[in-house]
Amino acid sequence: MVFYSLFFSAVALHRYHSFSFHDMDLAAVNQAFWNTANGRFISHVYGMNDIISGHKWFIALPIIPLYLFFPGPQFLLIIQSMALALGAWAIFLLAHKTLNPSLGLAMAFSYLICPALHYVNLFEFHPIAFSTPLLLFAFFFFHIRQWGWYLLFVLLSLAVRQDVTISVFSLGVFALINVRHDPVSGFKKWRWGVVPVGAALVWFYICISIIPRLIPGPSPVQGPGMVEIFFGWLGSTLGEVIKTILTRPLYVLRQVLIPPKLTYIWQLLTPIALLPVFSPSGLLMVLLSMTEGLLSERFSHFSIRYQYSSIITPMIFAAAVFGLRNLLNRKPFKGGEKFAGAAICLVAAISAWSFGPLPGLVRQLPGWRFTQEDAVRQALVEAIPGDTPVTATFEFTPKLSNRRQMFFFYIIYAASRRPDWTARVPVIQEYSKYLVVDFNDWLTFYDFYTPGGDQAVYSFLREGDWELEATVNSLALFRRGEGFDPGVAETIAAGEVTYRPAAEIPWLEVGPASARAGEELGFPVLRFSADLRAARAPLPDILFVARLVNRSDPGQVIQQFLMAPYRIYPPNRWPARETVRIRANILLPEKISPGSWDLQLLGLSRKEGLQLPPEAAAAFYRHFNTAMALNYLPRIWAISPEQLLDQRLILYLPRVLSTP
Repeated sequence: MVFYSLFFSAVALHRYHSFSFHDMDLAAVNQAFWNTANGRFISHVYGMNDIISGHKWFIALPIIPLYLFFPGPQFLLIIQSMALALGAWAIFLLAHKTLNPSLGLAMAFSYLICPALHYVNLFEFHPIAFSTPLLLFAFFFFHIRQWGWYLLFVLLSLAVRQDVTISVFSLGVFALINVRHDPVSGFKKWRWGVVPVGAALVWFYICISIIPRLIPGPSPVQGPGMVEIFFGWLGSTLGEVIKTILTRPLYVLRQVLIPPKLTYIWQLLTPIALLPVFSPSGLLMVLLSMTEGLLSERFSHFSIRYQYSSIITPMIFAAAVFGLRNLLNRKPFKGGEKFAGAAICLVAAISAWSFGPLPGLVRQLPGWRFTQEDAVRQALVEAIPGDTPVTATFEFTPKLSNRRQMFFFYIIYAASRRPDWTARVPVIQEYSKYLVVDFNDWLTFYDFYTPGGDQAVYSFLREGDWELEATVNSLALFRRGEGFDPGVAETIAAGEVTYRPAAEIPWLEVGPASARAGEELGFPVLRFSADLRAARAPLPDILFVARLVNRSDPGQVIQQFLMAPYRIYPPNRWPARETVRIRANILLPEKISPGSWDLQLLGLSRKEGLQLPPEAAAAFYRHFNTAMALNYLPRIWAISPEQLLDQRLILYLPRVLSTP
């Protein structure tokens, strides 16, 4: 347990330090804790996350006193690892009492190397992770019939989040089945099941019906409810969902028994050697706890790679203990405790290696190192005043979440294809004072890709009078100013200058261009600027690539694939004969080889007529722009950028940099 806590805490802190969390959860939850710690328990103001307006994270209340001493995402990442590790103690105690100490150790070992557990630990921070140890301790106290402790852990489990009611309900069903033979009579016997079942139903109703009415004022950004988003195939309301399940069971089964969901069940049960199958009441409990994932249309609900398995893992391990007990009571298996323990450990290890994250972690760790560009990110974060409302792309947000208001840039970018998000954009515009963006942020621009995203970004910057404060590579910091000044891409008067066709792209004309060494935020950069215009419109989708080549050793290249202008005013939006000035600060390595360096500005565009897999071709031609072809497709299909993109020279500037 100690080793687990230290290892996963170290990995999480390493990722936090190097801006390697790329989703919204860690930042959103930390802001909710921070606002609660500062007296803002509930809020209807968009961008001000709290522990009650969305998910019901009442488990934060007993944690807040300690959080006050260590406010920030680092504390949450550490206690998540510690909490998940504590589940091993609970499963050991349960197996020790039910079976024997050796099998308790085998079960604890299997738990600590469980793939689903590791994925929860590695995927941001989620309060729902606390439900895993809390439910396991509830099982232990149920087994030894310690009512007070059992009730405490049931209530703490319910406090974690509203959907933990599913697992508490299934625990109650399991208890009702297994207390039938208790020697006591009356309510003392049935309370073990009646109380969690009743508490789960009542608490679920309170969370979805009563608490929302207590939040003052209507939210200005309300959209479709979770039932409609995740379970819309069953109905638009909870009542319709229940009616469909009861009246059309075959229809529901056909949608549940699909390969991805069967794989999900397999990957949850295999690490514990399918032992829950040997406990009918335990298996029923496990299947009930899987209801959310098996009925949902959202892929992350039925994948072990996300946090939602937190409420299922404890049910599986508890059911496995009782399943193993039943198995060892059968004649062929009596006296096979040592074999069973060895088999459990072996199957757990094979599962962890086969579909767990640990083998790949060794390859990922170098990618999470703190780089020179991460140092630039840190400087951008430090340039934003303490509690000032800010909008940011995902990797910046954890380090900006100790503040009252924070917004996610992906809302701006993707609002044009999400009508329920459009009401949020004016709120972001009204409150935000700073905007910090990585224009190559993975989740924003690839997972949330929308063809009109660049226009949404440009309109947002123009309407809010945003001014560029600093930019390095694809990173940019904007501040609310007195006028629109995007800095990296702007239209200008043509002037009395000569334009010539680009070297290998005749329908693009090149005017004045320059490149010189300088500094940005204290980091060495090459300041590049070029005036370009379209000889005809529309231009193809071109991705500009700035490349520095060492004259004495052409194999030495400094290259920046995606500069900020591409996301704000891409060439395929330029009218004919309009002059556009693009600027970029190309980060120079700390250790740069001596010599003279030439600058090439290249244009990457999509190749036509490629022989791609059908799914790749559909994505490539219909949905993806050139940047996505470069960054996204090679990750899914083993395709090199050279296969996807044509590369043509736009301009050449000799000896722009000399290094001693």
